[in-house]
Amino acid sequence: MKVILNLSMLGDKPTGLGVYSLNCAEIANRFKVSVIGRAPANVEVDAVIQSPESIGIGGGKLAAIKRQLWMRKLTFDREALVYSPTHHGLPGQENQIITIHDMICLRFPMQHLPQYIFFRYLMPRLLKKCRAVFTVSETSRRDILRVYRFPPEKVYVVPNAVDVSRFVPGRVDTQSPYLLMVGARYSHKNVDEVLQMAALWKDKYRLVVTSCSGKYRQALEKIIGQLGISDRVEFRNYVSDAQLLQLYQGCKALVYPSKWEGFGIPPLEALACSRPVIASDIEIHREVLGDAALFVKLNDESSWREVFSAIEDESTLNKTVSNGKKRLAHYTQKNSLKALEASLLAVEKGLERT
Repeated sequence: MKVILNLSMLGDKPTGLGVYSLNCAEIANRFKVSVIGRAPANVEVDAVIQSPESIGIGGGKLAAIKRQLWMRKLTFDREALVYSPTHHGLPGQENQIITIHDMICLRFPMQHLPQYIFFRYLMPRLLKKCRAVFTVSETSRRDILRVYRFPPEKVYVVPNAVDVSRFVPGRVDTQSPYLLMVGARYSHKNVDEVLQMAALWKDKYRLVVTSCSGKYRQALEKIIGQLGISDRVEFRNYVSDAQLLQLYQGCKALVYPSKWEGFGIPPLEALACSRPVIASDIEIHREVLGDAALFVKLNDESSWREVFSAIEDESTLNKTVSNGKKRLAHYTQKNSLKALEASLLAVEKGLERT
């Protein structure tokens, strides 16, 4: 049996879901694979089913609707196993696996209403056509089982990976020190709480926030104006790989106070660059980061004061960075692909090898 890898959702500027999907595409080096969408340059595939650019993530406001309509036309016989590294499964396909990265849209419905509708009403129908579900963490696995009536033995964890050859230590900016927040597009990323704690950091640091746009950014700019800290906060739109690396390397610390996550890869990327991480004390961060982060209790000013004080202590920083290297050993591309291979074979033992 051949694997059909569904990459139709990939756009020109892949971020979280896209990077994970591209990493998973390397399974083509182990099994015979055909691709829906654009095949990555680093893998060899048997065939490619081209998908319209307009249906990819970032393809415009109607991309999600166009993607659903286009994918409804795709069906394959049972001699093929369709694997989607995201939740964008094929509505008409019986023999398939989808990947649910998180359930954030069900916890915060109004920040992405179309996605909420999909997960609330369409996902249960899609799951009836799935032989298995992959996810990225035990925390997300528990969330999936809590919400959907899907057999627990058919939900597998295939974790994210960090490329430590790409994310490496560099020069810290000591001339104009800054705190960094990455991928802060939606309100669950909790930039507003960091702003409300500005009295604790504004005299020492700037705050740089990437990938923040739309209504949430407008709300944040209003808070910034009210607090009178416009000169202490800098928004960056989509940043290139090189720019992101430079931001990680130069920051005093990455601040990642999310209200909920399915995994959260920026903290591991920051640790790979030997930078400390301030993370919210939530279930997933305890699972992924272990003892490699400075945990902050949300809505607790004294807790925020403690973590901002801790990033000034050299011994504390050295300890968290050292612990971070140990955590990173769990989230290598090799380990992720090993988990993916084992999970695929658990679903279908008859997959054809390359």
